[in-house]
Amino acid sequence: MKKLTQTIFAAAAMTLALGASAATVVQPTIISNVATNVEDNDGDLHFAKFNQSLGTLTSVKFELFSLLSGSIDVTNNAVTGVATDFTVTAGGQIDGDLLGGTVSAIGSVSKTFNLGPGQSGHVTLSPWTESGSVVLLSSNADLSAFIGGDEFHALLTGWSTQVTSGSGNATYKPRINLDGYAHVTYTYETAPVPEPETYAMLLAGLGLMGVVARRRKSA
Repeated sequence: MKKLTQTIFAAAAMTLALGASAATVVQPTIISNVATNVEDNDGDLHFAKFNQSLGTLTSVKFELFSLLSGSIDVTNNAVTGVATDFTVTAGGQIDGDLLGGTVSAIGSVSKTFNLGPGQSGHVTLSPWTESGSVVLLSSNADLSAFIGGDEFHALLTGWSTQVTSGSGNATYKPRINLDGYAHVTYTYETAPVPEPETYAMLLAGLGLMGVVARRRKSA
């Protein structure tokens, strides 16, 4: 009887192991802090690392967003003449240092001014957002850097540029402000959980063991 019991329990344990399945879970997106005025001062993006008690981390999606805003001023320095078109293309780029790799968000905007001699033009740029992203998979050894009870830190740098064109003598003053933030999404697998069918098989096995035990006792 003892040997039979051991055999049934061993079979039940194997059934549970074979019938268990891991669930893939996508954790709600984490939004980092906002690093402001990155063009003039390097920023520090930080966000919570993955809590490994939830399961096994399989991928990290890192999305970098740049929020660009500012203004453009142009003055036609000519004393005489006709109105002339002056075009300014202004933009910026934010780079996030992610474990030695770079994730970038680049954007630009163009404005054209038609100005007569001595006239000036001004435009305030509506904030616009650009983004770049990268996904790190479980095959990447750096994935462990996102696991722990503290925060992950990414260095943020940025620069702006402007291209001007026009047939006259003009003064251009584009001003671009760069802010940056990130969205981080963790995907992980939970520990294997036995499926309902597995429990049914286990109960059937235990029931069979009870029947056998009663028969041996009556014999």
